[in-house]
Amino acid sequence: MKTLFPFPFGLIVLILIISCEKQTSWELDKSEKFPVVECILTNELKYQEIRLYFSVNSLNEDPVGIRDAIIEITDGNMSVTFLSDPLEPGHYISAIPFRALAGHIYRLTIASEGIADTAWAEMTGVSPLDVIDIAPFDTLFHIIYHDSPQASMTEIHYDWSVSPSYCEKYGSCLAAEVFYTLDNIDAAKEFAPERLIIPFPIGTEIIRRRYSLSDAHQQFIRAVLLETDWRGGLFDAEQGNVPTNFHHGIHGWFALSSVVSDTIRYE
Repeated sequence: MKTLFPFPFGLIVLILIISCEKQTSWELDKSEKFPVVECILTNELKYQEIRLYFSVNSLNEDPVGIRDAIIEITDGNMSVTFLSDPLEPGHYISAIPFRALAGHIYRLTIASEGIADTAWAEMTGVSPLDVIDIAPFDTLFHIIYHDSPQASMTEIHYDWSVSPSYCEKYGSCLAAEVFYTLDNIDAAKEFAPERLIIPFPIGTEIIRRRYSLSDAHQQFIRAVLLETDWRGGLFDAEQGNVPTNFHHGIHGWFALSSVVSDTIRYE
């Protein structure tokens, strides 16, 4: 668990007393839409994926995938092109399966919509998964997440299709959640709104995937969380632009991650 510097209780009370609510009408300026990239290459031997969309100006607006971009990954020794998925606009798949390697610096180049841009990334190591911690939750169960020794992102995927009655009650046989361990101390993180617990029944298959995060990548994740999951608590940060490691008009983040995973069926 990351150390939290304690906030003096009197200071918190003072902030709450002197704070007041004021109704304000905001005139929000809509920016021109720009390309946004989502790309995490891993050390797994597989067809790697990239997603490329236009930005949106509304929380409820569905992003539009960008077709026919020219995309290439290289580490100086090998180059791999990415091909557009004809069934899903904005989804690109590597022409061959490959794994990203530690100690190599990779360059991602994208040409689309009159923009040509480049980003670089390097892989860091990942700590092993700890023993899974499962606790009762009413008549069901849930996972208790524990911080990893190093900065990481952990995806947890649930499949309770063995229990049709719970599928019907929950509204789906599948669910997923993401946890982060970041090397930072933020009041917005420590006092963020409570996150939704995903309860599951006996017989659920659970897949955990832990991704390493470089220093730069975790700063990007932090900025995203300050605008999303950590917003709405007592100590919201001032809103700002989320950083990008592209430089000429494309936004988003290009990253490399070491991955460890496991699968269990909870009986």
